[in-house]
Amino acid sequence: MHRYGQYCPIARAVEILGDRWTLLIVRDLLSGAQHFNELERGLPGISRSLLADRLRRLRQEGILERYGGGR
Repeated sequence: MHRYGQYCPIARAVEILGDRWTLLIVRDLLSGAQHFNELERGLPGISRSLLADRLRRLRQEGILERYGGGR
């Protein structure tokens, strides 16, 4: 991930969302995907480990939170 080191909302958003696949994951979540397998099916070509990594990062940044049966 590239850090811009600026106190600017746009630069910060790009730091969080600018990685490959991340915006597509957010798109699918906003479209109603609720489970890991739903996301994986909607993003052909993404590896399971990369999807898990991106979801973990979005959670660490406070963009997502787990609910229901998640750990």
